[in-house]
Amino acid sequence: MTSHRLFPSATLLVPESELEQYAAIPLEKATVPDSVMGISSLRNWVLRHFKEDAIIMLDDDISACVCMVSLRCRKLSVGETLVMLTNSAFNARGAGARLFGWHQRSDPRLLQRNDPFGINHWVGGAVGVVRDAQGGVPVWDELLKCKCDIDATLQELMDNRLVWNEARFCFVQERDKNLGGNSLFRSADRIATEKRHLKRKWKAHITFENYKSQDKVAMHVPRRQSVALA
Repeated sequence: MTSHRLFPSATLLVPESELEQYAAIPLEKATVPDSVMGISSLRNWVLRHFKEDAIIMLDDDISACVCMVSLRCRKLSVGETLVMLTNSAFNARGAGARLFGWHQRSDPRLLQRNDPFGINHWVGGAVGVVRDAQGGVPVWDELLKCKCDIDATLQELMDNRLVWNEARFCFVQERDKNLGGNSLFRSADRIATEKRHLKRKWKAHITFENYKSQDKVAMHVPRRQSVALA
């Protein structure tokens, strides 16, 4: 676990039966019923039990937040990271989005300087939610345990038309390698099954590829009209 070093004011959620194991972590703690299993069920539980207008859910293996607007990535301080999170939530609300997130890869070559914000990219690792005027929030499919964030993003793009993406910043973390947590449900067979389900559900709007032995996901949900110059 590394995220507590970057987010000292966060609330750490732990299963009721494992509370004592986290006694040494210097964060405010809240317990989650042991019956809540899987990241999708946990996200829905969080949104039901915490009533703040904006909520950010962070994986426990985040080691840094980097700014990618220069030729070399720069790590943000703890204070800068908090300000960035707050600003992202305000921007998402101003745009009318209920779901928001950040760039998925900390490679400054992937950032278009003249296009620092996106409205149709998937979120994961660090996931932000802003309640709408009626208090509504996105809902995660609890049958999915591994690819639930991708599905929730596509569902939100269909229901609410946009997902706010702050592309200038990225959270650095180890993906699909840590033990514990959601790894208890992760297996090659389950991942393959969920990918087949998502492909049947979303058809041409989603593709799966491999990049350096890791899964690469691409969503195809255009939100801009194409322009052809004669």
